[in-house]
Amino acid sequence: MRVDQRSLALVLMGGMAGYTLVRGLLNIVFGDPLTTIILTLIVSAIFWIATWLYWRGWEGARMFATSGVALVVAFGLPLEGQTIVLFTPLAFAIAITNTQWVAGIGLAMIAILLGRDVLADGRFDSVYADVGVLASYIVQVVAFAAARLALDTARIEAERNAAQAEAARAEIAERAAAIEQQRHELAEQNQRQQELLELVSQLETPAVRIADGVLLVPLVGGIDSQRAGKITRRLLELVYERRVNLVILDVAGVPLIDTAVANALTQTVRSLRLLGCRVTLTGISSQVALTLTHIGIELHELEVAASPQEALQRWLSEQNTLARNQRYGLN
Repeated sequence: MRVDQRSLALVLMGGMAGYTLVRGLLNIVFGDPLTTIILTLIVSAIFWIATWLYWRGWEGARMFATSGVALVVAFGLPLEGQTIVLFTPLAFAIAITNTQWVAGIGLAMIAILLGRDVLADGRFDSVYADVGVLASYIVQVVAFAAARLALDTARIEAERNAAQAEAARAEIAERAAAIEQQRHELAEQNQRQQELLELVSQLETPAVRIADGVLLVPLVGGIDSQRAGKITRRLLELVYERRVNLVILDVAGVPLIDTAVANALTQTVRSLRLLGCRVTLTGISSQVALTLTHIGIELHELEVAASPQEALQRWLSEQNTLARNQRYGLN
């Protein structure tokens, strides 16, 4: 569980408020000196007030608590002997304030103690005026301040690292979103390109249904090997999907068919026959007929008609004849 600076300060001040209140009540029960009781209850009141103010949102409550306790300790400690209570405000300041307050409170307390010493008899003759004790105290104040500085530095570094990590996470999330957007746009672009390619394929190989089970496929323009392959795939798909019985392949609009294209068209015819579909070539020009003859394709391998109308009439005539034969056979 993560505990931030504010929560820690609130818990410490509330804990000290409760502890000093209980300690003051115990002092009363055990009959401790009145000065000790009063000072303990004053410290408890300071902590209670500071806790309430800090809970209400006043950030200065931390400084109020540490400075108030420091003043009570500095003015309430006896000058005859050393006591560990002198370091209580410093320890508390390390936990909830900053480096400047730690150093300031430590120096202010020793200044008050030395001032009380002078006001008492006009001389520096208390234990706190001893050079060794004073030097030791100052060294410990410096050590406390350095410890707080190290804590502040570590906290600032941790906050900076956390901010950088958060910025890095945000940048990664932004890049991931951008990549996802690009992927989505690329998918849409690919889809559009696929649709365009499909449209181009349909336009390159138009197919018109002119009768039941009969497709007319007029080819226009030059045909190379690549286009011939597309025509073959397109026709195979149409025949399989539409259950076509006859394809009339009209090549009247093709100015020239080379050897490779002629072979490809021949393979197309053979492939369509494997699907149970007949193919009739129409519109063969003299140049195309010459090419087919040179490559050794015999005309009896292909069904040929002068025009699509002739091919359709031939097909319908055959179907009528087949229907009559079946009718007479049934009768």
